[in-house]
Amino acid sequence: MMADDLNSRPAPAAAAVSPAATLAATLLAAVLAACGGGGGGSAPVTQPETPKPDPAPPTPAPFTLAVHEVASGLQTPVLLTAPANDTRRFIVERPGRIRILASDGTLGTTPFLDLTGLISTDGEGGLLSMAFHPSYAQNGKFYIYYTDKFGNIAIDEAKVSTGNANLADANSLKRLVTIPHPTYTNHYGGLLAFGPDGYLYAGTGDGGGSGDPSGNAQNLDSLLGKLLRLNVDTPVAPLYLVPPDNPYAGQEGKRGEIWAYGLRNPWRFAFDAATGSLYIADVGQDMKEEVDVVASTLKPANYGWNVMEGTSCYNAASCSQAGLTLPVLEYDHGSNNANGCAITGGFVYRGKAMPELAGRYLYSDYCKGFLRSFLYTNGAVSEGKDWAVGDIGRVPAFGQDSAGELYMLSEGGKVYQIVKGP
Repeated sequence: MMADDLNSRPAPAAAAVSPAATLAATLLAAVLAACGGGGGGSAPVTQPETPKPDPAPPTPAPFTLAVHEVASGLQTPVLLTAPANDTRRFIVERPGRIRILASDGTLGTTPFLDLTGLISTDGEGGLLSMAFHPSYAQNGKFYIYYTDKFGNIAIDEAKVSTGNANLADANSLKRLVTIPHPTYTNHYGGLLAFGPDGYLYAGTGDGGGSGDPSGNAQNLDSLLGKLLRLNVDTPVAPLYLVPPDNPYAGQEGKRGEIWAYGLRNPWRFAFDAATGSLYIADVGQDMKEEVDVVASTLKPANYGWNVMEGTSCYNAASCSQAGLTLPVLEYDHGSNNANGCAITGGFVYRGKAMPELAGRYLYSDYCKGFLRSFLYTNGAVSEGKDWAVGDIGRVPAFGQDSAGELYMLSEGGKVYQIVKGP
């Protein structure tokens, strides 16, 4: 009976579907169809790709130095220099000539100045250096350091000829300083350079012989074994004045020209063009080579020879170091001069071609021909480096052009520019 009652009931009326519901269902079906849906399957999910890391930046090549030959066929070149803002390079040859290396790399056949036959080249003598007056472009003056026919150290003033910028006036030479150098033919020193104060500096050797037998370096009445400082901007004899702030100016029994003393053979020294600091490479006796550095703000110094050789007492078990200025860098000769025998001072690099080298002092050794450098800041040496540029033979000197780029000179007659390595 129950079943009959159910079967006999009228069917329920269908529920009314709103237009909004119909639209929603239609949209859902369209979305499922677009995703490949339909039936009872779920819409596939696309996983995002894992981002790839940025590639590592390339490792920069290490900074290296090389040397590039720019001149050959010279006779014992001992200096390369240039007047301010001049693209020519003037090369001093020890036998007595000054040659011009033009900006295009041409080495002039006619010397700028030729003193051969007028000077002595005995021992370590000869034409040893030159320096252009800071106002050379206006006054045409330059200065030369050489050994005269009598073996004396001579410092002369000279001028360029009025009609030819590539030729000096040989008749213009005037003697400024004569320093007797008897008995020995070594330790002449030999460099002239203008300091940032506009004065002319000259480095003289101790007079020669082993161990300074005449005691010149510590003798303030001798101009040997010294760094001299002269005011050459005077037209009256003796063509120079002693600057009044020289430490011994006007003192009886002491030479007013002396700026510093206690030097053995300051063959090459240099002023840092940026800071004014003075770097002196003083050639040692038998054991040590040294570099002395004095900031522009410091007073002159006694560099110790012949009380000391480098940081060691010379020829004595002990010595007093009171009042002495010790080197900032030294190296031993080693057995059979394995490390070198005579330091060749260079320059602090202030050129623009190699900013990585800025502030480094470059130097070599006459016997080994290496190229080394160090950085001197806040009273300390750091970043010592051997640049491994290869063997170019004996190196008597460096050079610097008007742009601050540096050169190495080979005793074999070649000039090499120091450049960035490959």
